[in-house]
Amino acid sequence: MLILYLKNSPKILLLAAIFSSFLLGIETANSCVTKSPVSSNLPTSTENLMTSKIETFRGKLIYEEIPPVMSVQAYLGEEFFLVTNSQSKNRLVLRPTEKVSREQLQSLHQQLVEITAIYHAGNRPALNEAACPLDADGQCVLQGAGYRVLSIKVLSK
Repeated sequence: MLILYLKNSPKILLLAAIFSSFLLGIETANSCVTKSPVSSNLPTSTENLMTSKIETFRGKLIYEEIPPVMSVQAYLGEEFFLVTNSQSKNRLVLRPTEKVSREQLQSLHQQLVEITAIYHAGNRPALNEAACPLDADGQCVLQGAGYRVLSIKVLSK
């Protein structure tokens, strides 16, 4: 009896796989597909994170050089951060602007600063336009998200 069962088990497994695939297809077709926005390493606890109003932050400016190789880090272009709370290590991604250059941000590495900035949600290139890392939906990951620095001043210790 056991030998007969083992001889037929590949057929049973195949039928079970086909049946479960069929059920999965029905479930997927009946479910509502929603796309969630891709988030960077920006803290989610910050209120008004996705708004476009001018905000002021204080913290330690960190510069992390982007290696000259194709990588997710290079694609995202995240090299400047503001650590706003040393206990919880909230890191805001900072972006240079015409008013505050990349060189200015680099020169303030490891210094306590106060910035005024406006949040930019980033852009999503089309798949046929760029080599990009993909999100769960098979689309290019957002690029360029972060706070665009409008002004910066060094705080005394």
